[in-house]
Amino acid sequence: MNVNQALSELYTIQVQIKTKDSSLSFQDFLYKDAEIVLKCGEKLDADRKFTGIVTRFVQGTTRFGDLDSTTKKFYTYDVEIRPKLWVTTQRYGSKVFQKKTAKDIISEVLGDAGVSFKWSIKGTPPEREYCLQYEETDFEFVSRLLEDEGITYFFDHDAKQVVFANDPSGHPGCKPDAKAQYSEEKSNWMFFGKDERVQEFSYEEIIGTGKFTSNDYNYETAQTKIKADDTEGGVPCFPKLEIYEHTLNYPDAGAGKKISTLRKEEMVCRSKRARGRTTCRSFETGYSFTLSEHFRGDMNRKWILASCAISMEQGLYQCQFTAIPADIAFRPMRKTPRPKVTGVQTAVVTGPGGSKVYLDDMGRAKIQFHWDRDGQMNDRSSMWVRVSNGYAGKDYGIQWIPRVGHEVLVSFINGDPDRPLITGRVYNDFNSCPLKPANKWQNIIKTIKDNHILFDDEDGKELIHIRAHKDMETLVVNNETLTVGNDRKISVEKYHSESVGKDMTIKVGDNLKENVGANYQESVGGNYQISVNKNMTTTVTKNTTLNVRKSLTEDITDNINISSGKNYTLDVGKKANFMVGKTTVFQGDDNITIKGKKKMVIDVKDQLTLKVGRAKLIMKKNGDVSINGKKFNLKCSSNIKNKGSKIALN
Repeated sequence: MNVNQALSELYTIQVQIKTKDSSLSFQDFLYKDAEIVLKCGEKLDADRKFTGIVTRFVQGTTRFGDLDSTTKKFYTYDVEIRPKLWVTTQRYGSKVFQKKTAKDIISEVLGDAGVSFKWSIKGTPPEREYCLQYEETDFEFVSRLLEDEGITYFFDHDAKQVVFANDPSGHPGCKPDAKAQYSEEKSNWMFFGKDERVQEFSYEEIIGTGKFTSNDYNYETAQTKIKADDTEGGVPCFPKLEIYEHTLNYPDAGAGKKISTLRKEEMVCRSKRARGRTTCRSFETGYSFTLSEHFRGDMNRKWILASCAISMEQGLYQCQFTAIPADIAFRPMRKTPRPKVTGVQTAVVTGPGGSKVYLDDMGRAKIQFHWDRDGQMNDRSSMWVRVSNGYAGKDYGIQWIPRVGHEVLVSFINGDPDRPLITGRVYNDFNSCPLKPANKWQNIIKTIKDNHILFDDEDGKELIHIRAHKDMETLVVNNETLTVGNDRKISVEKYHSESVGKDMTIKVGDNLKENVGANYQESVGGNYQISVNKNMTTTVTKNTTLNVRKSLTEDITDNINISSGKNYTLDVGKKANFMVGKTTVFQGDDNITIKGKKKMVIDVKDQLTLKVGRAKLIMKKNGDVSINGKKFNLKCSSNIKNKGSKIALN
């Protein structure tokens, strides 16, 4: 039997068995529990178990060769035994884990695989907001999580368990005997029981890196530097030798410090190693022993077995081993490759049941990948995932919010499946594109409510069309210039309001026409001026009212013509003055009536003539008054007085 064990590795037990049965059933062995017992202890009265499951069963050669048929016949079989943890190498897939520690995730994965385990670690790994098992076996996934956290594992064959440890205290002593005596005895005699010895023991230290620096960027604390480092102070790890790692996906400087410390401890562990050969049957990988009787005193100390290569036959036993000092923690090498996502994937935007839009203060969305068979298409399908936009600054930029149900393109920062980033959107048969092949010259930006900007590049029909499904607001902080090369049309279904804080100038190169279906009202807070270079015509179908609170002045260079189809009334509250530069003519086709409640004064500088038919009254500025008429009738209810220097009566 040969056994190969190492910390953080799956052991292999190779056994060759001999039997008289020439046709053992493969079905009876494969995937079945196996247990081999080795007698050990000072009196060989203790049992050391080797357990696992049969993963390989081989029909071997015979043991009788060409001997005749009367010879006793034996047949050989080769059996390979691996730990139950080995089955995780045969389980491959992808799965999303959220808000769980590495311990929680590993426990879930191993529980699903039916693997028994025990945690013997100090502290609790930090919670991971989002962690993907991506196109890898369960074993690869678990291994890289353990390597990230600096946790090793070994096996308890009595309990048939995997044991996880991250501190020397997690490695118990070898059973049944945790003490080993060094002796360079070269006798061919096989030492066992109380005579078991360590026949060879060498110790080495090799130069290692002494400084480890980690760096990353957390967009949620973008202004905070999270670089961290840790240094090993002396031989064999030298601080002048540095390893600088970045983009490790950690949230803050404290987490970066922990990573640097783990990397340092990993290097220290690799730089200090003992090697030896023994007949001690208690030696088991992951367990500790105390060496004595070594010629170099500082070797007589406690050690943790890092690997064991055991070979045995009936009555013979030998173990080649490596070990590390028990005062340092074993850190597994980061040898498991981290999966890289090449290219982009698509996913569906999700949210709480019934929601149409779901985002947080950073405009992030929740998504579910098409391969995620455990997701429920809700607000727990993923962590918040950032959305790439064409322009992004502090409270400015471009923001198009993915709606629930949209299919989005997802890239991964540095190819890390734990760091998704929405970089685009695509149409599908359910979310169809708004423009069809018939509109091949058009491009559009369109929202679900049909707010849109359409660009049409068809020759001769070039067009930009802007549509607001309900309201539209435009704010220009300073100046706005609008230039139209040809016609412009504005159509308002209901109300139109314009407010100008200062001046407003409208310049029309040709004609201006306004058509008001109902009322038209203008209100001017100061002066109102109309300047017409040629003619001005005002047509009012019904009445016109001009209401002037103070004075009204009309200055006409040429003629005034007022034509009324019926009556003309001029109502003056106090005085009415008519000043005419030359001739004034009042003409009525019928009657003219001048009426005053008190006095009437007609003041003429030169001559006043009143003429009715053949009757005439002439009054001159020298005082002459002439009355010509055919007949005079004077009638008075009182007296008539005639007074003059001379009165002539004919």
